[in-house]
Amino acid sequence: MTPEHKPKITLLSDVSMQSKLFKDSLERGIELDVDLASIDELARVIDETEAVLGDYVLIDYNYFDDVNFEQYNQLRVPANAGAKEIVINCPKEVSSSELFKWRNLVGVFYVDDEITLLLKGMRKIMQDEMWLSRKVAQDYIEHFRCANTVTTSQAYANLTKREKEIMRLLGHGASNLQIADELFVSENTVKTHLHNIFKKINAKNRLQALLWANNNIGLEERV
Repeated sequence: MTPEHKPKITLLSDVSMQSKLFKDSLERGIELDVDLASIDELARVIDETEAVLGDYVLIDYNYFDDVNFEQYNQLRVPANAGAKEIVINCPKEVSSSELFKWRNLVGVFYVDDEITLLLKGMRKIMQDEMWLSRKVAQDYIEHFRCANTVTTSQAYANLTKREKEIMRLLGHGASNLQIADELFVSENTVKTHLHNIFKKINAKNRLQALLWANNNIGLEERV
């Protein structure tokens, strides 16, 4: 990661002693600057610059009531619609469907997760991985699955044989490493293929790719 391409990270939370301490711990752990902001602060500076939100947005679950969520949704497009969203301080009992309101979700950390686990997950996320529990990943697939009505699209037919294999495995919730093991290739090869696939299907992350797969790959192609 070259200095000029360091990702920007925004922490959306109430500005308190606790959130400032968390910000400091995160900055030390991943060696990147983290901007702490409330929704009101975000709204105030929205007209001053194009990309107010960073490349990654850490969303404090407890901070986002219905009002803040609605305001965030109105601000996210002018602020940075493509920002990857990471939910932190998430209660264990929250249903998966509740998490899917975050459109660019790439990670979920729970309220009892240690800071070391969060730092490990953040590093993975910044390597274009996702940090979701197996249950949340599987629930996501089921949530958007329309297998009974979906027929295989021409866009899927236009993918190469290897890209189709990877998309099928991705649709089953496989990680990069699992895909690599299944296809007897390196993890870097899988990442390269995924990068090319994402460009072809106009997906910004794995969740969008999963959604695309479930809307463009018929049941007969998923086995």
